[in-house]
Amino acid sequence: MNEDMLKDVDVLDEVDEEKEGGLTVSDNFGIMLKHYRKLKNLSLKQLEEISGVSASYVNRLERGERKSPSITKILQLAEALEIPNSVLVATIIQEPRTHDKIALSELLIKHEYLLNGKQLSKEAKESLLKIVEHLAQCQWSPGTKILDLFVLSELIDEFKQAV
Repeated sequence: MNEDMLKDVDVLDEVDEEKEGGLTVSDNFGIMLKHYRKLKNLSLKQLEEISGVSASYVNRLERGERKSPSITKILQLAEALEIPNSVLVATIIQEPRTHDKIALSELLIKHEYLLNGKQLSKEAKESLLKIVEHLAQCQWSPGTKILDLFVLSELIDEFKQAV
């Protein structure tokens, strides 16, 4: 496909969005698309062939340049990438922005996580929290780097044992 044809496909995608009333997706939607595409080891072109959604359009979704894909496009991509419904819904919905910020440690505590398709145990979650807290609190200066790395490696060992 030449450059002009790609532009025509993009224009058609945008017209489809307007006709179907695209959703405004969260910033995480593009990150999720790219993550699952890379996980499946697919190029943008291969994903286009599987899903029917143009490679340039997917690229713009992944970069966050497109924020209102049609429901049809979302479902085509989700099916092609075998994205679980729970992940899809969580990344489609753009929550209202509030001025309240949440600490990363609080986020880790409040939610459940999957690693390699398995839910993290309480011990693994606590270990992960220790890693994040260490990263936030270590000095990371030329004089402390070796000790900071050593402590981090011990915390990672603890996490890997818990997983």
